[in-house]
Amino acid sequence: MVSLVALLWADAFSDDKKPTAEKTADLAGELPRIPAKEPKEAVKSFTLAPGFRIELVAREPLIRSPVAMDFDEDGRLYVAEFPEYNLHDDPNFKQKGCIKRLEDTDGDGVYDKATVYVDNLPAPVAVACWDGGVFVGSVPNLLYCKDTDGDGKADIRQVVYVGFDRDKAGEAMLNSFRWGADNRFHVSTSMAGGQITPGDKPTAQPTPIRGRFILFDPATRNFETTSGHGQHGMSMDDWGRTFVCDNSNPIHHIYYDGRYAARNPYLTSPPVAANICDHVAEPNLVRTSAFEPWRVVRTRLRTSGAVKGPTEGGRVGGHFTGTTGVTIYRGDAYPPECRGQAIVGEVSNNLAHRMTLKPKGVGFVASKADEGREFLASSDNWFRPCQFANGPDGCLYVVDIYRELIETVVSIPPEILKHLHPESGVDRGRIWRIVPDNFTRRPAPKLSKMTSVELVALLDHPNGWHRDTASRLLYQRQDTSTIAPLAKLVGEGRTPQGRMHALRALHGLLARKAEMDTSGRVRKGNEIAGDELSGLLKQMTKQVLVALGDSDPNVREVAIRLSESFTDDAAVQAKWALLVNDPDIRVRWQLAFSLGELAGQAGTDALVRLAIKDGADPWFRFAIMTSAAKRSGPLARAFLSDAKYRVMPAGKALLAELATTIGLARRDDDVALLLQGIEALPTGEAALGRELTTTLLAKLPPAARAKLQSGSVQTVLKEMVADARKVAVDSKRSVADRATAARNLRLDAFAQASPLFAQLLDPRQPEEVQKAALDALARYDEDTAGGVILDAWANLSPQVRAAATEAVLSRPAWVNLFFDRIEKGRIKTSEIDPARVALLRKTNDPVIKTRAEKLFAGAGLSKRTEVIAAYKPALERKGDVAKGRAIFRKQCIACHRLEGVGEQIGAELAGIQERGADFLLVNILDPNREVLPKFLSYLAQTESGRTVAGLIQTETATSVTIRRSDGTSETLLRNDLESLRSTGLSFMPEGFEKQIAVDEMADLIAYILATK
Repeated sequence: MVSLVALLWADAFSDDKKPTAEKTADLAGELPRIPAKEPKEAVKSFTLAPGFRIELVAREPLIRSPVAMDFDEDGRLYVAEFPEYNLHDDPNFKQKGCIKRLEDTDGDGVYDKATVYVDNLPAPVAVACWDGGVFVGSVPNLLYCKDTDGDGKADIRQVVYVGFDRDKAGEAMLNSFRWGADNRFHVSTSMAGGQITPGDKPTAQPTPIRGRFILFDPATRNFETTSGHGQHGMSMDDWGRTFVCDNSNPIHHIYYDGRYAARNPYLTSPPVAANICDHVAEPNLVRTSAFEPWRVVRTRLRTSGAVKGPTEGGRVGGHFTGTTGVTIYRGDAYPPECRGQAIVGEVSNNLAHRMTLKPKGVGFVASKADEGREFLASSDNWFRPCQFANGPDGCLYVVDIYRELIETVVSIPPEILKHLHPESGVDRGRIWRIVPDNFTRRPAPKLSKMTSVELVALLDHPNGWHRDTASRLLYQRQDTSTIAPLAKLVGEGRTPQGRMHALRALHGLLARKAEMDTSGRVRKGNEIAGDELSGLLKQMTKQVLVALGDSDPNVREVAIRLSESFTDDAAVQAKWALLVNDPDIRVRWQLAFSLGELAGQAGTDALVRLAIKDGADPWFRFAIMTSAAKRSGPLARAFLSDAKYRVMPAGKALLAELATTIGLARRDDDVALLLQGIEALPTGEAALGRELTTTLLAKLPPAARAKLQSGSVQTVLKEMVADARKVAVDSKRSVADRATAARNLRLDAFAQASPLFAQLLDPRQPEEVQKAALDALARYDEDTAGGVILDAWANLSPQVRAAATEAVLSRPAWVNLFFDRIEKGRIKTSEIDPARVALLRKTNDPVIKTRAEKLFAGAGLSKRTEVIAAYKPALERKGDVAKGRAIFRKQCIACHRLEGVGEQIGAELAGIQERGADFLLVNILDPNREVLPKFLSYLAQTESGRTVAGLIQTETATSVTIRRSDGTSETLLRNDLESLRSTGLSFMPEGFEKQIAVDEMADLIAYILATK
C-alpha cells in the first residue's frame, strides 16, 4: 500500500522538489508581483454594503502579522502577532511572535502606542484578557501572562495547559478564545487537537481533545471538553450557541453539548458540527480584486493538464476557499437587523461575507445577506481579513494579516512558487473598524473603575461587548454584594439578554462558593457548611424558577440547563412538566436533554410525551436517547404500550435505537422490560417484535444470548441463524442479501458455522460476501476462527486480503497464529504492507512486539536518505503508465483513489501530482517527513481484546469511527475502549521500497503524474 498522506505537508523549499524537465518553462513573465498599498491608498480600495464605511485603527509598524485580538475592560487592545505563518519550512526565517498591547493615548479612536506585552512566542494564535493579564495560545502551550510591576511587559508567564498539537501550515491550531456567559473561556482546538495536561501537573493523565473544544475556568484552571470542530474561527451568539468555519465552508453550527451524549455511553452520537450555509456550493462571491497572476496561471495549467490539481470548474476564484474567523455580530452601533448576523473572512478573495441566520428546526440556516455584493470587499490583493471582534463601541473590528501570499505554499505548483514570496508582508498588518454612516464614537470605556453593582447594570446593556466584559469582571471579583441586584435583574431586566446574563452571573457567583460545575451540579467534597450551602442553593433555585417562566424562550432554554441541579425541588419538576408543551422547539429540545437529570417516573413520562410530540425529528430522538441512559427499559416498555406511537416511523426508529442500546448495555432489567413489551404485542404486529428482537440479539454476545429464557426470543434466534445459513451460500440471491446473511452467521456457534465461512472465503465468491464473512469471523473469540482466515489467505485478492489482515491482526492469539505461519514459510513477510509491520512494532504486547521485530527485521528501518538515493535512478527512466496503473491497483488502492478505483483515505492525489516526480519519490519513500495530525495512525484496543488500527474519521463524546486500511470503517463506543493511542506515524510508515523495484517506481510515478 502506498500512502501519500505526508505529501501535502512536505518541505516546499527543499532541493528535493525541483520541477521535472517537462515543466521547466520559465513563467516569470506571466507572474508580475502586485505591490502592497500604503494605508491611505488601501482605505480607498474598499467597497462596503450601503450604510457602512471603514476606518483604520492600527497599522504597521505598530503591528505586524496580526491574527487575533481582544479588548480589555478599559478598551486597550491586545494583539497576537504570528509572523511565522506560511514560513515554517524556511530555514532562514527566525522571527517569533508576540502579544502587543495597543493604546489610544489621545482619544481620537486610532491606536498610537504599542508595547510588546509578551515576547518570543512560537506561533501565538489566540489571546484573551483576564484579571489584568492575558491568556495566550502558543502551541504546545496555553499560557497566562501578566504585568505585575507596571512596566507594560508581562513578568508572569505561566503554562496553564500543555499538549496542544501543531499544524505546520499554521491554519488549524488552537484559536478563538471566547468568554462565555457560562463564566468559562471556550477554546477551539481546531484540527490539530492534542492531548493536554495542566501545566502544574505534568504527570497527570493527558486528556485527548481531537475534535473537541475545551472549556476552562480562569479562576480555578479546571477544564473540561465539550463539542466542537472547526478550523480557524469560532464565535457564539447572545445565548452561547456556537458557530465555526473551515476553508471551504463559511459556517457550521455546533448542535449539541457532548456532555449530554456522554451520559449514554452505548449511544452512537451524530457529528456535532453541521454545515448550515445554504449557498456554499454557489460561485457567488462578489470579488472586487483582480485575480492574482499566479492564480490565473495555476488554473490554466491545471485545466490544460500541464500540472495536476483540482480544476474547480475552471474558476480562478470567487468561491469559498479561504474562509476564516466566523463571528456573530452582537453590537449596538449597526441597524437592528444586523444583530445576530454572521461575518466570515474570505482571505483568498479579499473580502468579508455576511450571512443572516434564521431558525430551522432545532438549528439554523445561513443565507447570503448582501445580494449582488459583499458586506466588505477590497480591490487590494493584500487585504486578508482573518479574524473579527465585536468592539466596545458596538462596531465590528477586522484583523487584517496583510500578506502578498496567504495560500499555504503546498497548494502552489513549484513552477509558480519559485517566483512568489511567501515572506512578503510579514512586517505589515492592519486592524480596521467598520462603522455605520453618521457614527458617533463613544469615549473609551473604563469598566475597571466601576463598582460591582454598576457592572450588574451593564449586563442589560445593548452592546454584547459590555455584557460580556461586565460578566467576566463580576466572575473575577466574586463580590457577594451583587447577589441582590443580580436577583432583581433576573426578574426585571429590560432585555432578555440582560435577564439571562444576570442569571448566569448569579450562578457564577454562587457556583464558585458552592463549588458547582458548569452545569450547576454541586461537586462532591464541598466544604461549605450545610446551612450556608442550603441558603445559596435556595437563592439560586428561586431565580431559576423565575427564569423558567420568562417570556423569552431563549431565557427559558438557559434556565432549564441551570435548573438541572435542582430537580429534587417539586416546583422545578412542576415547571419542567409544563415546558413539555412549550411553544418553542429549542426549549423543548433542551428539556429533552435535561430530563436525563430527573430520575423516576416523572422523567420517563416527560420523555414519552416529548417523543410523541417531536420524535419525528432525528435531533429530538438523539436528545431523548441521551436522557434514556438509565431508563432504556422503562422507555421501551412505555413506547411499546402506546398502540399508536409504536407503529409510527418515528416510534419504530426510537424503539430500534432503544433495542440497540439495551443490547449493548446488557442490563438484565432493561432486557426483561423490552422483551415483556415485545411479547405483549398483538399477533398482527409480530413483524415489529421480530425486528426489535433481531436488533437486540445482534448486540448481545453469545453468552448473553444463551441466557435469554424467552421462548419467542430463542425462536427468532433459531430462525435468524437458519436463514443466514441458507441465504449466505445461495448464489441466486442478491449480493447485498448474501452479505447481510454472512454477517448474521456470527449469531451461530462457531463450530456449526465454520464450514460455511470456509466456503464463503472461496475466491469465486463476490468480494462483498467475502468481506462480510471476514467481518463476522472477527467477532468470534475462538482461536480456530483466525485459523479459518489464514487457511484461505493464499487465495485472497489484494482487497479482500487487506480486510483479512485487519481481522487477523485484531486479536493477539490470531497474531501469534499468523506469525507461526510466517515462520513455517506458508506466508511471506513481503505480503504484509509496511504500515502493518510498523503497527505491530508499536504494540503494547511484549510477545508480539518481540516476534515482530525478529520476523520483520530490517523492514522499513533503512535510512531514508540512503533509500531515496537508491531510487533516484527512477527519475531518469521513462516509466510505463500501463504498468504503473497495475502497480497502483495492487499496492495503493487501499488508501488512495485514481480513475475511480481505490479508497480515498489518504491525501488527495489530485493536489499532489502537480508537485513533480522528485516530490512524489521523496514522499513515497519518506512518508513521515511531515504528517498532518488527521492522517496519523491510531491503535484502538477494545475491552474484549480486539485491536482496530487506522485513521480517526470522526469523534463524538461517545464514539470513535476508525477508517481501516482495507477501506472499511468501524465505529467503536468509547465505553468499550481500553485504550486509544497514536502511533505517531503516517498510515504508511517507511518501508515501501520492500514492495517495489526501481523500475516499478518509475512506472508508478509515471502513472500518477499522467492521471487527471
